[in-house]
Formats: sequence, C-alpha cells, structure tokens
Amino acid sequence: MGKIQLKDINDSIMDVSTKTRTIKAVWSRMNNIDLDNDIIVPEAFTKTLAERGPNAKNMIWSLVDHKADMNHVIGKPKELYVDGDKLVAVTEIVKTQAGEDLIKLYEAGLINQHSIGFSTIKQSESKSGVRTISELKLYEGSAVLWGANPETPTLAVKSENKETLSLRLDNLLKALTKGNYSDSTYNLMEAEIKRIQQSLLTITQPATAVEPKSNDDVEIIKAIQQFNQLFKK
Repeated sequence: MGKIQLKDINDSIMDVSTKTRTIKAVWSRMNNIDLDNDIIVPEAFTKTLAERGPNAKNMIWSLVDHKADMNHVIGKPKELYVDGDKLVAVTEIVKTQAGEDLIKLYEAGLINQHSIGFSTIKQSESKSGVRTISELKLYEGSAVLWGANPETPTLAVKSENKETLSLRLDNLLKALTKGNYSDSTYNLMEAEIKRIQQSLLTITQPATAVEPKSNDDVEIIKAIQQFNQLFKK
C-alpha cells in the first residue's frame, strides 16, 4: 500500500506563460482505464488535497522526472484542483538552473507530458482485473522529459509516427542551436536525439529497402545528419 507509483499523461499542457513563469498542466486523468488496468476516480484526490495541498500543509512538490532532489525541484503548485476528470496544477517555476531549463523546454514545445507520484490508500479490484483507486496519497507531479526515467515510459512513444518524430526532431534542432541549457539537459537532449534517430531510421529504412523512397524520407535523413554533425564538433 505504501509503494510509490507513477502515472503518466500525454498532451497535458494547458497554458504556459514565460513572462510570469507559470505553467498550467493536467497532472492526471481520471475515470478511464489506463495502461496498468487502473482507474483513478476523482474522489481519490479529495483527502490528500485537503491535507497536503497548497491550501493546507503545502507538501506536494513540482519536480522533473520524479527526482526528489534539489536539482530537480521546480516549485510547488499554487493551485491544485480536480476539474471534471482532470487533476490540474498551476505552478510558478522557481528561478534555478532546473527552472530556467524547464521554461525554455516548455517554450520550445519539447515537454508535452506530466506524471504523478503517489501511494495507494484504498483500492478495489473487479473480476475482470481492473483496479479502482478510490483514495491515494499524492507526493508530487513531474514534468517528464521524454520518458528519461526508465520507470516512467512515455505514452507518446506508442503512437509516434514519422510526422510527429520529424516535428520533435525539428524542435530539438531549434532548441539546441538557440538555447542555453545546463549540461544535464544537453545530455538528455542528446539521448532523445539518438532515440529519435533510431526510430526514424527504422521507419524510413526498413530492412528490405536500400534507399529512402520519398522526399520526406530524404529530408529526415538530412536532419539526422545535421544532428550528428552537431555532436562531432
């Protein structure tokens, strides 16, 4: 019951204001069966928000990649509430290196996923094996950088196609050439680039193909070559 669990949600950005450094995001969805065969009901958050939320003891953190250390803290939500089937968090990003990097990543469109870290307090299981979580203890909500934590696989990867990968590759190129990030964030970007490269090459160059078959495929290969040149410098 006390084990920390993680739940990801894709396409979770509601609003980003770089001027006020405020992020409004959906931390969790409810009333739907997720990939773990779980359902979280809205009432599951009632007690934990009343006891630990921003209007109570203020013990719920905003993190990056579920890493509970000083280098990955980006603040605490000033608003945290249930709106229909969504858990919505409004967070002012702190002015640390992690916060500065995160603002730039949001602005570049490179973060589209959030996740919660919690422990289950009350649950029930149906005959079909679906677990309903009716009460939980919420510890944190994280901006998830491309599923960098191996325990938080990115849902987006399961539905990625050539178009979405190409767009992400383009956004990464722009961010790398225009941005000024910490070394750890550059390392994450490089890891993501390599993952996208492999995915794109698998899509555009199947084992039976010798040459890319379309202009789009040629452009993708050129983009990959551009990235390789960046890391040879």
